Amino acid sequence: MDKFWEYLESSVLVQASVTLILVVTTCYLWVTGQPVPDLLVALISLVMGFWFGTKVQQMANRNARR
Repeated sequence: MDKFWEYLESSVLVQASVTLILVVTTCYLWVTGQPVPDLLVALISLVMGFWFGTKVQQMANRNARR
């Protein structure tokens, strides 16, 4: 349970949840043939860029400590 609070504190769970919700929503709209709003596409691009950028920065920080 301590790990959960640690991850929540560093917002890993929040980032992953928001990213997953946006991706699933976009995929659902696309698969069902409904139009995907431009705002949703912009949001998913922003969130995915931030999420992957954060992961790259964390990896760079870990490698710099070695």
